[in-house]
Amino acid sequence: MVGGGLFAAQILGFIRQIIIGYLLGTGSEADALSAAMAPIETWWTIFAVALIFGFAPFFSEERADGGYRVQGVLWPVVQLSAVATVLSILLAKPILLAFAPGLDKQAILLGVRLLQILSASIIPISACFVYAAFLYSRRRFLIASLPHATVNLTTIIGALALFDRWGADGFAIGYIIGAWLQLIVNHLYARPLMAQQKGRVAKLSIREVVSAPRAILVQSTANELNIAVSRAYASTFGLGMTAAFEFGFKLLRVPAALLVIPLSQALLPELVGDSSGNGHTRDGLRATRKATWLAVGLSAAGFAVMILIRQPLVSLLFEHGEFGEASTAAVALILLSYAPAMLGRVIADFLSRLLFAMSKVRVPAVASVVAVAVNLIICLLIPSTLPELIGLGAFVGFAVAAVTLIRYVGVLQRDA
Repeated sequence: MVGGGLFAAQILGFIRQIIIGYLLGTGSEADALSAAMAPIETWWTIFAVALIFGFAPFFSEERADGGYRVQGVLWPVVQLSAVATVLSILLAKPILLAFAPGLDKQAILLGVRLLQILSASIIPISACFVYAAFLYSRRRFLIASLPHATVNLTTIIGALALFDRWGADGFAIGYIIGAWLQLIVNHLYARPLMAQQKGRVAKLSIREVVSAPRAILVQSTANELNIAVSRAYASTFGLGMTAAFEFGFKLLRVPAALLVIPLSQALLPELVGDSSGNGHTRDGLRATRKATWLAVGLSAAGFAVMILIRQPLVSLLFEHGEFGEASTAAVALILLSYAPAMLGRVIADFLSRLLFAMSKVRVPAVASVVAVAVNLIICLLIPSTLPELIGLGAFVGFAVAAVTLIRYVGVLQRDA
């Protein structure tokens, strides 16, 4: 079910990127849109991991206290998101430049406006994943796996309906509508299950919401900052490279989205049970290793195919309208330079998610921080002259994290 929801999201995501390419190519407007969406989607991914893997165990009925009530987590998350929304609007320009320092002046002006508009999606995105964590804890997967599909669909509709009059703003308006629509659907679907909860009524504070999944929050933030460092580095290579990185990254995310997320989230309820004292840790670790090698093997095959046919693949998918041969060459270059890094990310991300579910949080957090630090140092040391090296820092960083986590799981399995 998770895989089906994410497959729909990927198909609609491709259509969204095709429309962006057709209408904007990889020029200044496309750079602005990619840069404006980057902090919003970074927030999205961080909260998806932190809330789902941080709070699904708290919602579990197998806990001695019966699990937390959704309302106790939802309100402080909304408060935190409201603060983030205000800051995103007020500090739009420095945030934008942090994610894409190489933008030209025209792209900066447009990007600031788009980021301010897109900030209206932060609250519903965050609240959605509170409901998702609760639904996953109850083994209700389908509705909770649809946010990306919903947002991609409404972004497409918004772009097609509003582009002639509103330009790139149409993408942002459609994005916001999708975020709020998915929140409404999640709430309506979860409400009957929430009425059956018998857990704690106490409302958490914002501090407790942040500290409860603290290590998970650190890991997911570091992982996304790793991508942000590479995106920012790519933007320094000139006009169109911010957008080209986004097109390439979206393609490379397909194996991860279709394998890592559904496998890890489908295993989540079982691993939560393992960590609650049921004596199945050895089985959980065995399942973790098997699922990891399955995800890695299939992802590696997917990345290899993408590298081998990168030029015709990009041309077939995107080379229409404003997306010309120069855009195809830029995106193909991103595929070649960043695919090895994505394989390391698949391993690190997958193992981290499953270790979180078993309450093994410290090592994944440390490994992810080391990975982003390595990437940042390498990007600062290498001048922006060889685009083929855009992914070098991320490759080395994720490789260090992946090796660390593989060895850690081996130690846990040996000691179980």
